[in-house]
Amino acid sequence: QCLPDPEELCENAGSPDALDEKRCSPVPRLVHRYPDRVLFITGNYCAVHCRHCMRKRHWEVNMGAPSSDEIKAAANYLEHHPQIREVLISGGDPLLLPEEKLGEIIQAFSAVSSIEMLRFGSRVPVALPQRLTPEFCRLLASGKPAWLAAHFNHAQELTPEAALAADNLLKAGIPVVNQTVLLKGVNDSVEALRSLFTGLLRLKIKPYYLFHGDPIQGTMHFRTGVEKGLELLDALRGKISGLALPAYAFDLPAGAGKIRLEPNITLDQNNAGQTIYRSYQGLEIPYE
Repeated sequence: QCLPDPEELCENAGSPDALDEKRCSPVPRLVHRYPDRVLFITGNYCAVHCRHCMRKRHWEVNMGAPSSDEIKAAANYLEHHPQIREVLISGGDPLLLPEEKLGEIIQAFSAVSSIEMLRFGSRVPVALPQRLTPEFCRLLASGKPAWLAAHFNHAQELTPEAALAADNLLKAGIPVVNQTVLLKGVNDSVEALRSLFTGLLRLKIKPYYLFHGDPIQGTMHFRTGVEKGLELLDALRGKISGLALPAYAFDLPAGAGKIRLEPNITLDQNNAGQTIYRSYQGLEIPYE
């Protein structure tokens, strides 16, 4: 996940901004793609440079932390768009900001009456879990109701330190979900995903999304193809708790949003007009 690979330099396919975030940005650092939620990009600081990063285009840019003027401009946009109810605060990694700056962002967005929740996207629970002390978690919870979307990709990342970080978040009233990217050669097997998803539940983290890799330039060698993800999800269906199964999804080009996919379990209809479904054991069961 983290070691540079020469393939990153040999790929002409893909786009630096496959999700078209720049076009969907009405004010600096704010991306408004869906009607009721926005993304605020806090910068490009991160605890680790994942080679599959969807924002590799930011690696060579000196973004710095958001200025007070940029935070005010984003809050002003929220004030004038009351249909927005959720802000996803991401990066880079927002949890690496100075605490004073992070508190400024939390308070500015929480002061907007139409905002109902803040969601932090972070790799810190994996790569720097010691950051998530009880005091720091209370800072994250100091504004509107907060959620945290972590990014665990393999069961080996479920360390005792990560478990303590998740516990501190929950004790502060912050639920934790997880977004995994399906990565060729890293986690693209039934056993790897089974261990990861069930292990996340043990830490009281809900597997939320399993993403097919975005077509980002320099990351294409990690992509498995959509069908591979469907095969893996189908192999896990019925074999592990439904709580452990994430939604399988990919992002459409040009900022058109996410598509959720499910394995095809509808087979045909019988002579009685009943639809035939394939059970997780492979049985063909009619259902009226």
